[in-house]
Amino acid sequence: MTGIRRLGQACAIACALSLAGGAQAMSLSEAIAAAYESNPDLLAARANLRAADEAVNQARAGLRPRVDGAVSYGAQRTDGRGRPADSTDAFRAGLDATQPLYDGGRTQNTVRARIANVSAARARLAALEQNVTLDVVNAYLDILAEQEFVRLAQNNVRVISEQLRAAQDRFEVGEVTRTDVSQAQARLAEANANLIVTQGRLDRARQAFVRVVGAEPRNLTQPTVTPPLPGSMSDAVTMALENHPLSIAARFDEAAASRDIRARIGELLPTVSLGASADYGDSVFDSGRRLPGGGRSGADRDTSLSVNLRAAIPLYQGGAEYSRVREAQARASAARAELTTTARERQNLAEAAWTELQVARANIRANRERVAAATLAFEGVREEANVGARTTLDVLDAEQEVLDASVRLVASVRDEFIAAYSLLSATGGLTTAALDIPVDVYDPDVNFDANAARFIGFERTEDTVWEELWRP
Repeated sequence: MTGIRRLGQACAIACALSLAGGAQAMSLSEAIAAAYESNPDLLAARANLRAADEAVNQARAGLRPRVDGAVSYGAQRTDGRGRPADSTDAFRAGLDATQPLYDGGRTQNTVRARIANVSAARARLAALEQNVTLDVVNAYLDILAEQEFVRLAQNNVRVISEQLRAAQDRFEVGEVTRTDVSQAQARLAEANANLIVTQGRLDRARQAFVRVVGAEPRNLTQPTVTPPLPGSMSDAVTMALENHPLSIAARFDEAAASRDIRARIGELLPTVSLGASADYGDSVFDSGRRLPGGGRSGADRDTSLSVNLRAAIPLYQGGAEYSRVREAQARASAARAELTTTARERQNLAEAAWTELQVARANIRANRERVAAATLAFEGVREEANVGARTTLDVLDAEQEVLDASVRLVASVRDEFIAAYSLLSATGGLTTAALDIPVDVYDPDVNFDANAARFIGFERTEDTVWEELWRP
């Protein structure tokens, strides 16, 4: 009975899916935190969000003054037959400034559209964070499950090895035939092959973990409780429609498209701007001939200042401005349709996640009963075989039933946790705050606010250093 006791112990371990954590154990929260800080997909999405922030600043530039300066210097020499050469040196400097006063609301609406785009990008970043978190959960629980599968497979090899030795002993005393021994040998070969397969799956699970988390899995510990979940399917659907980041992003996309229509209509309206300019000129003339007044050289300096108010009324621009309005209207219609599509997808995914959770919980109950029944049946068949009422094949089949039931129980426990986290993800609640993850949460407002009033300058990096004077 030693083998069945060990198999029963393995089944008990599989039921709990618990692994003792070492001194350097990595909890699920720590794995999520590591991925949150280092996952390249998240790092890229955050950089793209910072780029989207700059679209707002670029749009706001349309409300600000524009100042241009110009400097020129020229020299001219004229040689004539039979007379000395004439030369002229001229220097000019100018400064022009323009302040937009009214542009038909084009800039204001463009700014609001770009702000809506930024809000949508933030929501998509939040959705990606939740997707990465769910990937970490899957990778983490897959390793735990595969470790248990390996343990069960190893124990199965030990038990069948004992069955083979027992069959050989009974064959030597004439209680069983060579066929019984061959059947045990075949099952042992199958068990060894299954062990190799499960070890390969465990290696692949570890590789997937490293890809998502960016760190090696070490002494993973089984979560004991699932996070707080919606109380019903209707609650899950409501949360998904209202709170899921992709639902929020779709609403902001629709708002941005609506503002773009107004911005394009602004191109049909008059523009008013205030302009000012200052100009300074200095020229020196040197002639080989005597000039009127007795000298041979002269200088001329002039300074001018001007202020003007300019109004422009677009009358006809080839129809392009009207085409841009129609284009914006079509894009707004598409955004509204995509909003409906997103709502339906969110509802469907929330309902499916709720159903998967209920199925996983039902499977756990059924598989626990199956493990208990299979274990009891194995013990009975084993005892009957000892008195010759059962064959070696009957014992091997009964043991295979115990192994299959144990594997299914391990899988169903894993599936319950994954289904729970998937439901939380489907409702938009799989956030670092909801899971109480020990990590500094990325705050997109920091970059947005820092650059909102930054009219001049950029970050100095190695990419901004000129390697050649003529090439940036």
